[in-house]
Amino acid sequence: MNRITKMVMVGLAGAALAGVPTWGQTRPAPGGGGGVGDVGIVKTGTAADVAAAHQADTQRAATKQTLAVLSFIAKGDADKALAEKMRFAVSQKMGRDPRFVRDDNVEVDQAISALQVTLDTWPSDDDLEKIVGLLDRDLLILGKVEGRTLTLRAYRGGKLDKEVSGPIPDAKESPRQAVEKLLADLVQMRFVVRDVEADHSDPQIEKNWLDRPNLVLDPDFELAVKDKDNQAQDWGAVLGPKRWHPAIATLGEAEGLGEDQVAVVPKAASGVPGAGDGVRGLAGVRNESGSCLMMRMSKNTAENNGLACESTWVPVEDGKRYRFAVRYHSTGPTPRLFIKGFAVAPDQFGDKNDPEAVRREYYRAQVLPRHANKGWGLIEMDFTPKALEKYADKKIQWVRVDLYIYLQPGDVFFDQVQIKKIERDER
Repeated sequence: MNRITKMVMVGLAGAALAGVPTWGQTRPAPGGGGGVGDVGIVKTGTAADVAAAHQADTQRAATKQTLAVLSFIAKGDADKALAEKMRFAVSQKMGRDPRFVRDDNVEVDQAISALQVTLDTWPSDDDLEKIVGLLDRDLLILGKVEGRTLTLRAYRGGKLDKEVSGPIPDAKESPRQAVEKLLADLVQMRFVVRDVEADHSDPQIEKNWLDRPNLVLDPDFELAVKDKDNQAQDWGAVLGPKRWHPAIATLGEAEGLGEDQVAVVPKAASGVPGAGDGVRGLAGVRNESGSCLMMRMSKNTAENNGLACESTWVPVEDGKRYRFAVRYHSTGPTPRLFIKGFAVAPDQFGDKNDPEAVRREYYRAQVLPRHANKGWGLIEMDFTPKALEKYADKKIQWVRVDLYIYLQPGDVFFDQVQIKKIERDER
């Protein structure tokens, strides 16, 4: 949540609902005129900061639906651990939906705790009224885990809007598709997944793929050797809130690379030959020397957030057909790769000169998951970047490649990342 404010809530025992402010309101802090049972919301920063933050929250809410994902209900340690993972998955996916502004889960938990409401079952009407009164959000999502079954509820205006339920796959499989299906039913989210990922039946399309330029910057991870900091500046590793550019590592350093690290390493670090073989568009080229990207992931990260590395901006044309391809080798983790599409959608609060602030995601295509393999394998997918019909005024101008791995610990190597326009020429 883009706030510069911090809430501190105290003295809630016996608080009446009428005395509970919404998040966008302020009340006297303890010692500042508030009596027993008052809620004190202390906001740090100058008065101007507080006013600006409040105005920002109010105006953003006017253009997007506000959302909070409450703590998921579960009994027993095993179900509680799974419920936390499911809540994280739902929160991440809802946070990427451009229709919503999602509150930070930690602040949501603090608010619920301050109300002295325990979510160990579906909330009563009285508890729901208190939660709605405090959070003052357009949409509340609450979940419940019982064994391998996940139930999600959407509340709007203090009333149950819809409930959906479905199975959670076992620990050997990803819960992503299960969560996506439930969210598609619950709030009409759309996810693009293809059974046939690249169509090679059209000779002209195949010729375009062979002949046209690769749009990805530093596709072979070779530019780090020329960088003054010895880093791949066109790629960014992502681990939870951490962001960094992968640095060069020698063969020896690659062998001793720490867990949850991403580095540019010699191809020999993969332990298998053939990284340069067989990628259409680079036919006949053997490039077993040189560099590749290495991602080493711990068991804890694999079973929770996962590890990712994203490309910089790749310029594309809205509604045109492209093909993505990459070589990979995995010793254990499951690669689940994404193409994310962005349009210009600035607001009045962000830095207009900062691409991260004015470019917003309105398109996403995901590659079917791959598994550990003994050699170098090829991942490829055709895609057409275009926003949903309801956002037809948003034209996709850039995409980013998201190399995401999860589920099992180990190493994954990537090389020869390509995006080419394969659209037939207009006549």
